[in-house]
Amino acid sequence: MLRDIIDDIIEKLAEKHVYPVYSAFDGRALAQKGKGFFTVVGISAFESSAPIYSEYVVYLPFKSEIELTVTAPESSSAVKLYEYYDSDIAPVIFDMAGLTCSLSKMSIKFDTNIQRLVLSVKLRVSGITKFERGLP
Repeated sequence: MLRDIIDDIIEKLAEKHVYPVYSAFDGRALAQKGKGFFTVVGISAFESSAPIYSEYVVYLPFKSEIELTVTAPESSSAVKLYEYYDSDIAPVIFDMAGLTCSLSKMSIKFDTNIQRLVLSVKLRVSGITKFERGLP
């Protein structure tokens, strides 16, 4: 289910031409991720509630904390990094159907290991996943 949430976010960003976007489960080296902006989507917390059963479908309410890490090109400024997030990523995330989103935390730092600015965003997300019930 965690991968489904991450894959859905990656798919929605790709539909709006935001790329490259990688899953936190992706083990690619930094050199393979490119020299421009790139985003990594992960989940730092997940909680599900009791399922709700109907005749043919099971609904599973959940709450999650999504982590987005946006890495800027080598000589980019903090202003450009924030503008990229505000114009390209945030509108997609907050308009995703079926999810309620709120910003939990945002921070920016210079990562000395890769010599690039990194914007870390944590979002509280809640929604309902549905599954078809199996035949008895």
